[in-house]
Amino acid sequence: MSDTLRQLVYISSAEHPFSELELANMLASIRKNNEKRGITGMLLYKDGDFIQVMEGEEDVIYPLFEVICKDHRHYSIVELMRKSITERQFKNWSMGFHHINNNDPRLAGFNQFFSDDINHQIDPGEALNLLLVFRE
Repeated sequence: MSDTLRQLVYISSAEHPFSELELANMLASIRKNNEKRGITGMLLYKDGDFIQVMEGEEDVIYPLFEVICKDHRHYSIVELMRKSITERQFKNWSMGFHHINNNDPRLAGFNQFFSDDINHQIDPGEALNLLLVFRE
């Protein structure tokens, strides 16, 4: 393994609306694999859209992201941020998760991430802030 921690943030759209059971099964698999690979992070799901942050060693994170990009369960994958980090921001989560509903007060100021407006530019720093809000 390398000794360089990386953080990667991306968004995508689900191939179909996921049921609670599908989300639970997917998360169980992700968490098991992430624990083996030393990956931490957070996944948010709302109305068929995902936003995820992953943290780990460079030689693990980037190949994993290539696999994620080929996963048939989602499409329109957009990498928002890829950077070196000195410490993990999601160190207590093999993969934290929130299924967000429209009434969640933590969404205040962040609704643009789940908007269908194709002209909206997503700020990578704001994307990370959204994930951090749900970390607590």
